Amino acid sequence: MTKIFNAAWIQWIRTNVEAGRDKDGIFKILLDEGYAYEDIRLQMNYAPAVSTERLVNPFAQARMAARTTTRGATLDISKVFMPNAKRSETDKAELYTIENFLNEAECDSVIALIRAQNQPSTLSSYEADASFRTSRTCNLRGLGGAAMQAIDDRICKMLGVDPSYSEGIQGQYYEVGQQFKAHTDYFEANEIGRYGGQMGQRTFTFMIYLNTVEEGGETEFVRLGIKFKPRRGMAVVWSSLHGDGSPNEDTLHHAHPVIKGYKAIITKWFRSFSARQPAPPMHSKEANEFIPNYTAIGFQKFRLPGPLFEKIQKFYRENQLAQYDEHVQGGFIFNAANRNQPSSTVVELSDALRQEIHDTMKPLMEAWCGKTLEPTFVYGIRIYKDKAVLKPHRDRLETHIISAILNVDQVVREDWPLVIEDNSYREHHVLLKPGDMVFYEGARLQHGRPIAFEGTEFANIFCHFKPSDYVVQR
Repeated sequence: MTKIFNAAWIQWIRTNVEAGRDKDGIFKILLDEGYAYEDIRLQMNYAPAVSTERLVNPFAQARMAARTTTRGATLDISKVFMPNAKRSETDKAELYTIENFLNEAECDSVIALIRAQNQPSTLSSYEADASFRTSRTCNLRGLGGAAMQAIDDRICKMLGVDPSYSEGIQGQYYEVGQQFKAHTDYFEANEIGRYGGQMGQRTFTFMIYLNTVEEGGETEFVRLGIKFKPRRGMAVVWSSLHGDGSPNEDTLHHAHPVIKGYKAIITKWFRSFSARQPAPPMHSKEANEFIPNYTAIGFQKFRLPGPLFEKIQKFYRENQLAQYDEHVQGGFIFNAANRNQPSSTVVELSDALRQEIHDTMKPLMEAWCGKTLEPTFVYGIRIYKDKAVLKPHRDRLETHIISAILNVDQVVREDWPLVIEDNSYREHHVLLKPGDMVFYEGARLQHGRPIAFEGTEFANIFCHFKPSDYVVQR
């Protein structure tokens, strides 16, 4: 950890200098303890002698060597895109916030786990100041069952880094007066040998506030002049490294003391190397996931305008005998009981009805997503058959950007949910009855019906648009 001097260390420096001890030796001890060269020089008002042979400060050379040994993976920031993330106004670090990454129920469940399992927090190197870190910590790996694992998976998906490049989630709990003084998350030269192991240096930190602190508890990036007040569900995400993999000392941050109430957070750290061999690629997002998100959540359920719904239902009933077996490329639709059995059929729409659907949907969907839309495709009426499964997928990134599903008719033994991820990678089960429709960011969000359909028929129409200024992602 790169640290700032506290009163105990300042007194230690003064005592040893006044005692006439070797200043170069004092300087090196402080370097080994993780303090920055320039901070030590200012505290001691002294710099080690410059080599007359190479005109290079020998301790500066040592410091550069330490940066090399603590170097992490080269980071390609262009491969990091997080929907709804706001980048902080600094060019000295990659620092982001994401509002409402966790909802209230998720936050409350994790707080309960932390309260039940926490113990005093530890440090990765010796610290003379006993008040340097006074929080309590809970290792959440393996706790909380599927719900906690889903949060872990969502963090990895949001950052777009394979889980094998990450540590298990930790929870931290701060009572009144407790804090974590200014520190960095990457491993210093005196720490990397013990903690780096197979996975090497820490790269990204993904921290989430689980409650809104009544007073105090701010996270301050002291060299950037940026401070965040804890708000329930908000994530703060940053890279501890420069793009070339060297530690970024400007990510020094201080968890200020809680003044009133308490503070609970979870933290997940990412690393330079995978825990798996052979190692998968670090960055895991596909091209569709770099499509901009046009809404906060990514989907919303509505009712189809009455006159259009009546017209579609009348057309469907009059043309049911004209349906034909559908064969979808890629095996996205299949019969769970018998792969050789048809899983869906299609009733083609008339040109006039197809145009009316596009004309009616366009202004409604533009109001929803805030973009001027160009019609790209209206699919016929697809009728899913008993035991049909629609594999989770993302739609075509060229055309299916802003989409709608219109539920026409259904004869079901059990409700058949649309399973869709939102822009925080949270999974939702959406039920559509005849006359319901859902608007969704089809090419961005993974969606499908992975539970086998139980019923006779389930009839939908798919309607697709793209923003007029949309650029295909590659």
